[in-house]
Amino acid sequence: MAEKTLHIICLDVPFPPDYGGAIDMFYRIQALKELGFNLTLHIFEYGRGRHKELDVYGEVHYYQRKRSIWQVFSKRPFIVQSRKNKQLLERLIQDDAPILFEGIHTTWYLEHPQIQKRTSLVRMHNVEHEYYRLLGKQSSFLKKLFFQLESSKLKKYQSILNHCTGVLAIKEDEAVQLHHLNRNVKVLPASLPTIEGRYLPTKRYALFHGNLSVPENAHAAVYLIKKLSGVINKEFALVIAGKNPSKKLVQLCQSHEITLIANPSEKQLDQLVQEAHIHVLHTENASGIKLKLLTSLYSSGHLLVNPKMVEGTPLKEFCVVYEDSKDLKMHFLGLRNAALSQEDFNARKEFIQSHFNNKKNCLLIQKLLTHEI
Repeated sequence: MAEKTLHIICLDVPFPPDYGGAIDMFYRIQALKELGFNLTLHIFEYGRGRHKELDVYGEVHYYQRKRSIWQVFSKRPFIVQSRKNKQLLERLIQDDAPILFEGIHTTWYLEHPQIQKRTSLVRMHNVEHEYYRLLGKQSSFLKKLFFQLESSKLKKYQSILNHCTGVLAIKEDEAVQLHHLNRNVKVLPASLPTIEGRYLPTKRYALFHGNLSVPENAHAAVYLIKKLSGVINKEFALVIAGKNPSKKLVQLCQSHEITLIANPSEKQLDQLVQEAHIHVLHTENASGIKLKLLTSLYSSGHLLVNPKMVEGTPLKEFCVVYEDSKDLKMHFLGLRNAALSQEDFNARKEFIQSHFNNKKNCLLIQKLLTHEI
């Protein structure tokens, strides 16, 4: 094996890094390149396009996902079945370099005899069967059936993790859950962009941001609009910002006089995050870690979150946690006129910089690949 060579199989195109999974993959690729790895990127593309910006990180191969209706009826989960590609296997077996599978989605060939001879790591972005089960609860009838079926398949399929050298969980409580499937489970924190958070005066608004085309985020936005009704007004607004909001969400914001910013630019979103007085975040899905939570910690605003947003993470101490809608309103009213102290801002920033240092964290991958740990 050539020194410090690595195949990375990406479940989606990691550029631009404009949603959670892409952010985590892209900045990990960047950090591994900085650590001197010779990378070969294998990328499944299904709508995000091909980007020459990725060429600087190594040899890049794209594969089209096969998303026909018949894939839904396979024994393996749809997210795995639709990423089966013989050309990928042919390229992988041309050498004996280790392989990083980004997500259980990409593990179709993990059981292949020639792949079994290799050092392999699987990065788990979520405990996927739990993630899909909760997506089902938030979806319409047909989507609910699909997500429930997918959750059941994923629960059975995750035993494939027994076949890899190691598993990289995104947070501690998920590492504990995955340990029975593979004894070599390590926590690899999410990879983040370098954010120059500054202690700034805030403006009088609360912000919820995220990819609004994702059911989890759309559901959270609707929840917050309804539960904060009566305590938001022109003097202290609620701003919803994110990609591709549905017509239903647009209409709901209009009827409640909520400011909706659809498809903000990176610069615009960064400004919204930096200037928000309160970041109000909600999720019904505790799997994974919410990168919007980490991004918000770099701002000078308060973080008002429900318990599942910080479950299994060490971030609770930097947030105000609400248990129910009554609690949400009470804390919201209390935080509107309270400034975050410089001391609290510095503590948050120091924690993020020490725990989410991409290059330092990716040394874990290097040590696993060289069997130092």
